[in-house]
Amino acid sequence: MNTLIISDIHGSHQRLQDVLATPLPFDQIILVGDSLYHGPRNPILDDYNPQAVADLLNAVTVPILAVRGNCDAEVDQMLLHFPMMQDYTVTHLNNRLVYVTHGHLVDPITFGPQTHADIFISGHTHIPVLEKSGHTLMYNPGSIALPKGGHPNSYGYLSDSSLSILTLDHQPYMTLDF
Repeated sequence: MNTLIISDIHGSHQRLQDVLATPLPFDQIILVGDSLYHGPRNPILDDYNPQAVADLLNAVTVPILAVRGNCDAEVDQMLLHFPMMQDYTVTHLNNRLVYVTHGHLVDPITFGPQTHADIFISGHTHIPVLEKSGHTLMYNPGSIALPKGGHPNSYGYLSDSSLSILTLDHQPYMTLDF
């Protein structure tokens, strides 16, 4: 199963369109929070359009697994046709235990390994991470809309054989082969 992993869209409909146009095949999407609202500390993007983001996500034909970010609210759930208000979720992907949370309620660096998950996915910092901590692979796909720390706009991709962070032109930025 191939999975797109998208975090911190912050209402950027053009960048979401770019990611959804990936040439990579995907069977599902994981949304790691902060989908519609730009947040009070972030600039309003030129392509900021929460309704267009909701429309794009609602038109997706593969399953979407989503968690709530610090900029997500109950009113956002009214626009989306899939649940997105849970603080975390645990699932199995490609025979791996995966824990998904936005990262604003726990410190991923200290909490992630405590989950005993094979992969701990978080967002929130807008900084891509792909590193091992004990048994757990710590993973943050970065932000498609508002990257920080000099990193490019990025999203994630999980296949049977690798976990990657890709730029919006679909080029590998970080990859770990299993």
